[in-house]
This record gives sequence, structure tokens and C-alpha cells, in this order.
Amino acid sequence: MKQMNKDQQQLELLASKFSKKSSLVPRRTGNYCVSYNRVSSKDQMVNGNSLGWQNEQITQYAIRNNLVIKSSFGGTFESAKTDERKEFKKMLEAIKKDKSISSILVYCYDRFSRSGANGIFLLENLRSIGIRIISISQELDSETPTGMFQENLYMLISKLDNDMRKDKSIAGTKSILRKGYWPYSTPLGYLNKNKHVTADKHDYAITSQGLLIQQAFKWKAAGKYGNTEIVSLLKAKGLKISLRHLAWVFSNFFYCGYICSTLLPGELIKGKHPAIIDEETFLRANNISQQNPRSGVPKEYRQEELPLKVFVKDENTLSPFTGYLNKKKNLYYYKARGSGVGVNISAKKLNQRFLAELQKYEYDKKYKHQLKDAIKKSIVEKLKDSFTNMELNRKQISELQHQIDDLEEGYVVFKRITKEQFEKYSAKYIADKRLLEQENEQSLVTSSNLDKAVNKGLEIAENISEIWRSSEYSSKQKLQYLLFPDGIMYNKGNDTVRTPKINSLFASILLLAGNSGENKRGIPKKEYLFGSNVGETGFEPATPWSQTRCATGLRYSPVKNLQFTVGSLQFTVQLPTVNC
Repeated sequence: MKQMNKDQQQLELLASKFSKKSSLVPRRTGNYCVSYNRVSSKDQMVNGNSLGWQNEQITQYAIRNNLVIKSSFGGTFESAKTDERKEFKKMLEAIKKDKSISSILVYCYDRFSRSGANGIFLLENLRSIGIRIISISQELDSETPTGMFQENLYMLISKLDNDMRKDKSIAGTKSILRKGYWPYSTPLGYLNKNKHVTADKHDYAITSQGLLIQQAFKWKAAGKYGNTEIVSLLKAKGLKISLRHLAWVFSNFFYCGYICSTLLPGELIKGKHPAIIDEETFLRANNISQQNPRSGVPKEYRQEELPLKVFVKDENTLSPFTGYLNKKKNLYYYKARGSGVGVNISAKKLNQRFLAELQKYEYDKKYKHQLKDAIKKSIVEKLKDSFTNMELNRKQISELQHQIDDLEEGYVVFKRITKEQFEKYSAKYIADKRLLEQENEQSLVTSSNLDKAVNKGLEIAENISEIWRSSEYSSKQKLQYLLFPDGIMYNKGNDTVRTPKINSLFASILLLAGNSGENKRGIPKKEYLFGSNVGETGFEPATPWSQTRCATGLRYSPVKNLQFTVGSLQFTVQLPTVNC
């Protein structure tokens, strides 16, 4: 007997010192647990009662089984197709920290996870720290192999259900897209007037931001500004947009009335929404982008030696000039590749030719005051009809304001009209008034800003060739388009430059001061300044809002914007544009 006891003690000693310890983590014990519930969408959370029902059932189960819920997680909308949920992650972190928690209560396994294999992986991780999942509506013994298999099977079934729903959803979305409806978030520049309904009932309107995007497309299509400058211009007008977002806007078919989606690769569908920009302008804006690829050999798009790129077109083919560096000669060239024969010309030669064209607008500054008076007089005469229209608009604006005041008095004070009548007519009067105000704002020409515009124009023209020659690329381009809004035409065959449109202020300087060598040396041409050849104002009388021909054969089309900056002051004057 003593020998048996001694043998038993030795065995126990050996076992305690050398036996292998279990690799299995013991399940946490105790009656403390946490609960987790969720719904998949905001609409289910706001309009449904699912969260409340889940909470109620979980609480009743805990009471029946003598469990204490230490914390509750979820209570919001979180998709279970991914396990990167905020509330879900908070719950997992809390369980790891609090060792007294032994289980997680959920209403059913698809509330816990619908990610299939990843859900099974989560179950294994929780088992490894002694936590078990209790589905109150699908009770099973997760301690047995059969129970663990059932748990895993529920996860896979939830994933299958999720994938089948996704497949149905994609089929529905494809059908909506092919009908021209946009089922996704509203792009910048649009307002969806029918939110929270199916896509076929969406009603899109173009906002004030949309009108700015429209202007951005026109700038891009004209080639006057790069994306960085357009971002700055839009910011000055109240639209903040990043370079990346602007590039996305320029390449988005939605803005020219079409829709496309990765669900329908290779398909372009005419949308039901209004287009912000026409197809031609959209394509021109994107052609510029295609000429400047981001990948491949790095290119310098703003080469100082090539300021006339895009601005100059070949007169025969109407193809815009681009530019390149001839590495063998180390010289820059302009080139045009139209439908006819390609044109190449030395950048130095064409730049000098343009400088000579600019010198035609220079004058002797001692005649500045005479020129200024003559130019102002001619422009005021030209805009006589515009001033008359502005005065008529002001009178109509005043009458509409009286009508609006009378409506308010009739509704608020005397109760003579109903709320519906007040809203109907006041909205109409306010809209009419705003249209007239906008028309006047666009046509606003005062003696003050006209005086500044003429002064600035004369200041530039006085030495315009040197200003252009000494400016950097961006400033040269701005000056070019200020003087010739539609660019210029060049004919290499006879080395001539043609200017389709000239800013009217500079055209007036050309007409009234002359452009001969004698005049440049200081001898004024009286027939240009005050002579009878061009009439008292320097132009023939104009027919309102029609093209008119002046004595020199130039044509004037109605009105164009002339923009100037004087110090920190920026202003716009609408003036006629000369068509040669």
C-alpha cells in the first residue's frame, strides 16, 4: 500500500514537471456578455423597427438564461458584407480588454457577419480567446464539432444570400442605366429635385455651380487656360475645386448629357438629365487633354519659346499650330497638321511676325488724351442702344418691386389674397425682376469703368510689343487673347497674318491713331483722329444689335466682354468686337 502511494506521488511529480500542457484555450466562464445588433441601411434604421425588435429579443434571452449584458454595440446601420464596421470593431476591442466577457449575443448569425469565409475566420479568432457567439434565434452547441460546423455553415449561407441579393441589385441597376437614368450620387453642378426616390423619378437641374463648370469647359476648349489657372478662376467666382476633381469633371460624359458605368463597359447611353455643355465643346476640351498625356515621355506644355501654340491657326487648313524642339538644330518650331500639307515654321520667325503685328497698335503717347476722347466717344455712340435698354430695364424693375410690395401688403396686412395666390404671383414677379437685374449687370457700362478701360487699353497699346516680348508664357497668352479673342490666322505662302476678331478698344486705337511709320515718329494723322473720312466718332452710324461696317472695312458684331485689372481693381466692360 505504501509502495503504491509512493509510486503515485512520483507519477504526479513527473507529470507536473514534464507532461505537455493543453494547447486549447479554455472557454471564458461567467455570465457577463455583450450584445450586438445592426441593420443594413439608414432607411431601415429610421423607418423600420428592426433594431428595437432585435434589442427586445436579446434582452429577454439574457434574462431567461441569467446573463448580464455589460455593453451593447451596434444600434445603427452597418453593412455586414465587410467586417470593417465601426461599432463592430469597437465591440471586438472591448472584448479583448475585458476578460470577464464570455460571449456575444446576436439575434441571428447574419447580424454578426455576411462576409462568408472572413466571418468564419472571425469566429475562429474569437474561439481562440475563449469567446463564443450566441445566436438567440439559431441555438446550437458551438462547443461540439457539429455545432461549429453549423456555425460555419450559417456564415456561408449568409454570404450566399448576400451575393444573390447583389446579383439582383446589379441587374436592376444595369436596367436603369440603359434607360438613361443615373442611380448614383448627384455630380457637382447639378441638383436632384426628387431625392429619396427611385432613379427613374430623379429630376436634375443645373445649379449656379453648373454654370461655372460650363464656363470652365469653354476655357479649356479654347485653350486659353491650363487646369491650374481654371481652378484659380473658379475659386475667384466662388467654386472651390481641386485639380484632380477638375480633371475628373472634364473627362466625365455626364456633363455633355451621357452616362456610362463600369457595370456597362464600352457602352455610352444618352442620359435623361440636362447637359451642361454641348458635345462639340466637350470633345474640344478633351482633345486638348489628349494632346497632353500624363504618361510616356515628359513634355513641357508651357514652353516659353512657343507662346503662340493653339492661338495661331494655319489659314488654309484651320489647323492650330503646336510646337516642338528640333534637337539637331536646337531650335523651336511651330507645326500644323491639317487635312492638307503640313506646315512648319521657325518659332523665332513667327514670334517676330506677331511682334510686328502688335506694333501696329502702338501710338505716340503725346496724343493719348486726344485718342482717349475720340475712343470713348465712338464707344458710347456704339452702345447707345445698350444704355437705352438699361434705362428701360430699370423702370421695369421698379414697377415689379411695387407689384411685389402690393402683393405682400394684400396678403400680410389686408388678407385680400390667399397664401397660394401670394406665392404664385410673387414668385413670378421676383423671377422677372431678377432676370432684368442680371441683364443690366451683364450690360453695365458706366463712365467710371469705361474711362478706366480706355486708359488701361491705351496704357497697354502704348508699348504693347515690348510688354508681350518681356512677359512670361501665361501673361503672353492672356494679352494675345485680350487683343484677338479668336486667335489669328497665318499664311506661310505669302507670310501674312489675318486677325478675324479684334477687341474693339484696340481696334479703335488702330483706326483713330493710324499705324504708319510717320505716325509712330509723332506726326498725327488728322484724318484718323478727327478727319471726315471716318466721321465724327470714327465709325459709321450703327444699326442696333446688327453687324455694321466701318469706313475702313472692319465689321462690328454686337457686344463682347472687355476685362481689365487696374491695381487691385478688377472690372468688366461690354464692348463691340471687331470682325475683320
